[in-house]
Amino acid sequence: MPEPPASDLPAVGVRPVLAAAARTYRRRFGVIVGAAIVVFGISALVDVLTDVLADEFGDNPGLVALVLTLAGLAVFGTEFFAGLMDRVAGQEERGHPRQPLGRILRTLPYGRLIVADVLLALGAIVFSLALLVPGMIFFTFYSLVGPVLVMEDRKVRSAFRRSRQLVRGHFWLVFLLVTLPLVFEENVVHGIVEAFESLGSLAVFVVNTLAGAAVGSIVAVIEVTLAHRLAIRKPDPGHVPVTSGRATPD
Repeated sequence: MPEPPASDLPAVGVRPVLAAAARTYRRRFGVIVGAAIVVFGISALVDVLTDVLADEFGDNPGLVALVLTLAGLAVFGTEFFAGLMDRVAGQEERGHPRQPLGRILRTLPYGRLIVADVLLALGAIVFSLALLVPGMIFFTFYSLVGPVLVMEDRKVRSAFRRSRQLVRGHFWLVFLLVTLPLVFEENVVHGIVEAFESLGSLAVFVVNTLAGAAVGSIVAVIEVTLAHRLAIRKPDPGHVPVTSGRATPD
């Protein structure tokens, strides 16, 4: 597959990526926000249940382990949602016809996205145990795994390798457009939730859902736009999509 001429390569600077993401967000606003409320609502529900279980059974080691497991599932939303957004927002970036939301949901690789999401979160946590910086470096290199997995129909391990390949040479751009906004999202949402904590679990759930959807949807569209443009600039002619039936096991 020949590479496109240099003049046809999409710009990957901060301004052009943000401008393209903003156009996509406006055009698909209803679908993007609706999907964000559902996905981040699930994550918010897990957060609320985790807090309730921790308060009620914090002195029971077995139940504490269950609480931690539920807390780990709360990462469902970042890379998973970015992968979902590739099917929604990515169509705009690539100029493809829009697909009905029902078809998008039926064909989404849920299992691979959830596994990738959990592995990315666990890896970032492990590297962050030593210092914050290694965790952020790890996350930045693999932060495009969700869009890449869906966009190029890759297996989980292959998607991690591809994310690292795309980020290499553009680390600070990805750090600025993806990692920092996600850190900002986590801290802002956490701060907002704490402010409403005294109003009860229902208020916390609603605020967590709306705040997470508002910030997370914006970050995900930016992530998808950036991943698409980097993928065009760094093609992988040897890749065989999973659904072709000819992909070798990872």
